[in-house]
Amino acid sequence: MSAKEQYSRQIALAKWINESLCGEFALNDQTRLAFNCFDLAIEHHAAIFSLYSLELYGSMFALLRVQFEACGKGLWLRHAATEEDVKKYERDDLNVGFGTLISIVEGKLGIESGALSKIKANSWDIFCSFTHTGYQSLVKRSNQTHTGNVNYHDDELASCLQLSGTFAMLAAVELASISENQEMISKALLHAKKYAENSSNNLLKPTPNGTV
Repeated sequence: MSAKEQYSRQIALAKWINESLCGEFALNDQTRLAFNCFDLAIEHHAAIFSLYSLELYGSMFALLRVQFEACGKGLWLRHAATEEDVKKYERDDLNVGFGTLISIVEGKLGIESGALSKIKANSWDIFCSFTHTGYQSLVKRSNQTHTGNVNYHDDELASCLQLSGTFAMLAAVELASISENQEMISKALLHAKKYAENSSNNLLKPTPNGTV
């Protein structure tokens, strides 16, 4: 699927999320934090495909790690965090690495080496490089004659959009689950299954050093 096709797909996904997750949510202090994480992940998704439409690819890629973290921390807050953990989180005093959070969540849910751990293992370094102005965020910004977004390949842009949609879909399923509305949950799970069936397994691959 081309980047242009993925862009249209992500717009449709965002519209589905907005239309399908309307309802009442009974939230306590802890689920409210998780809810807001998932809501933020969905907002990042909208920002990513909007940045694509503006050809602001560097900023688009920089948000992938941020969106991934919003999903991961939402899962941790909802499924694994203790009251003391939440207090530390509210003080921005939680000294636990993101990979550890993911492992804790998957352990609580009984998932060994789940999808999130695989994304963390395969893509975390490149996500960090995009976000923190590392080499991967710079290598595509110029060639011998021009600066700007001149070296982004269509398949890389498509992969970024698809992955952002995967995170948004995960967040949508969690929001539906928080609602405890069985019809909403069923619709979200079915939509997630369809999204996964129409997604490739292509990962973002780092550009070799020395390319600039």
